[in-house]
Amino acid sequence: MTNMGKNELIKAIKPRYLKASKKEKTVILDEFCGNTGYNRKYAVEILQAKCDYHRVLRVGRKSRARIYDSKVLSAVIKIWELLEYPCGTRLKSMIIPMLEAMIRFKEISVSDDIQEKLKAISSKTLDRRLAKERELRRLKRNRGNTRRGSLLKSSIPVRITNWDTNVIGFMEMDTVAHNGGDPAGEHIYSLDMAEICSGWSEQAAVMGKGEGGIVSAVNEIKSAVPFELKGLDSDGGSEFINWHMVRYCEAAGLFFTRSRPDRKNDNAYVEQKNYTHIRRRLGYGRYDTREQLDAINDLYRNELRLFNNFFRPAMKILSKEKVNNSVCRKKYDEAKTPYQRLMESDQTPEAAKQKLKELYLSLNPVQLRKAIDEKLEKIKKTQIKQS
Repeated sequence: MTNMGKNELIKAIKPRYLKASKKEKTVILDEFCGNTGYNRKYAVEILQAKCDYHRVLRVGRKSRARIYDSKVLSAVIKIWELLEYPCGTRLKSMIIPMLEAMIRFKEISVSDDIQEKLKAISSKTLDRRLAKERELRRLKRNRGNTRRGSLLKSSIPVRITNWDTNVIGFMEMDTVAHNGGDPAGEHIYSLDMAEICSGWSEQAAVMGKGEGGIVSAVNEIKSAVPFELKGLDSDGGSEFINWHMVRYCEAAGLFFTRSRPDRKNDNAYVEQKNYTHIRRRLGYGRYDTREQLDAINDLYRNELRLFNNFFRPAMKILSKEKVNNSVCRKKYDEAKTPYQRLMESDQTPEAAKQKLKELYLSLNPVQLRKAIDEKLEKIKKTQIKQS
């Protein structure tokens, strides 16, 4: 029986119940409980004359006292903005590490009581309390213009099975064009590479997408990552499917595969980074000068890679389950940063862990964000000069 049907039944039965004898009330209660599924004591209570069954509809429920006041929310918003507005689940996992880092560098001052509340706050409460703030920060998306190449496709195997996400060292790569919607002429491309197991990502800017420039950028990233690179996977773009890349991978002992044509999800790990790590920063404008190239690489090689890999959490999907052949129910693990995943992995050598920990303790997330914003502002000013 629906709630509307139950309300109508109560309205019809209550006058008769109040006038009935004790035996008649017993019969009415049996019938009423059988139809509605209510507990007998609850049914007796709501059928009493003093019970105002529609009070909640008229007056509303009594609001609960807020545990997390404006001081707690203020601290949450500072961390939320610093991490670039993640969802409640990802934010929850990073509130305490970020708070500790900000306190260590005296970027924030909070009482012990607020710290305890920040430890206890749930991801659902975070989403609910930040809903209004989220409405004010909406961004649009767009598409790039990379095209697949046809050279050497028979020599590079297609990856037709899922990655083993428990093995560190395999990276997906893609390019993002900064042409402002006009593909004519030479312009800058961002090479984006994402490690599958930990989520560690690296970016590099190159002028054009010639084979030599892309291979050089890949080699530079290979030297910078804190793990042994074992394999690469790309889409069918001509910047990757060429002899330069094949020979480089053979010489470096890297397993090189490509995704299936027109299957964007084959490169899902790096595709999502294209927006969050590149487009969201640099936008969709045109960059085509040597000055801009040097400035973008300065940002990529320093503050941006440190902030993304040490302070930006991400969740990994654990399982998918179809419900009624339509809705896909997904389960995710706890949100963690790439740094945390590498530190927890048995595959990361102790020497590498020690270096990562020392680097992490030396990083001030607030200063990193300020430096990122300042550099981005300078980069975008070069666009204004050109126009």
